[in-house]
Amino acid sequence: MNSQRSRLLNAAILIAGAEGYAGMTVSAVIAKAGVSRKTFYEFFSDREDIFLAAFDLVVERALSGARAAYGEGGSWPERLRRVLEVGLDALAAHPHEARMGFVEVLAAGPRALQRRDAAMREFTEFLSPGYDAAVADQGRPAPIPPLMPEAIVGAVFEVVYARVLQERTAELPELLEQLMYCALAPFLGPAAAAEQASAGGAAPVAQRRRSA
Repeated sequence: MNSQRSRLLNAAILIAGAEGYAGMTVSAVIAKAGVSRKTFYEFFSDREDIFLAAFDLVVERALSGARAAYGEGGSWPERLRRVLEVGLDALAAHPHEARMGFVEVLAAGPRALQRRDAAMREFTEFLSPGYDAAVADQGRPAPIPPLMPEAIVGAVFEVVYARVLQERTAELPELLEQLMYCALAPFLGPAAAAEQASAGGAAPVAQRRRSA
């Protein structure tokens, strides 16, 4: 990525996360990035344009981390736990990105909302294998609605949104087991979901970092 464009995008993320979309003016972004107004307009047409590009970058990073975690192998619940763990830890570690991606996107207009909806659909890929897990676990097809992955992603989004809005982003990793249960229960049933949600295995990423 061009270094000046990268500086502009990172500046937009920091300002949107700290001062909101309303405070993320072109003047504020170029001052934070240390580039000229002419340089800004070489890459972006206006404030909305750079916000959308910065939002896309945040989503790309999140999906890349989630897919890497999911791809490490194991059972579906084990893979899903890693996705949630990595995601919650990343949000807690990067509160400006969390604020931009979950709160300020709602204030940035209809194109931003379309981007958010598309991003949420991308995350359903980690829930869709639950249908096969339900069949394998219960030995019969389960009458689970086709929109269940979408509903779970939407519910997780709302939980995260509320914590970020309340400036409690640092608490998100503590929700891992509860969110695991919510994601698994529609597919595996309450008992199996509770067992899998509490069967953490290795210490959470944040705990391993603290003990390192």
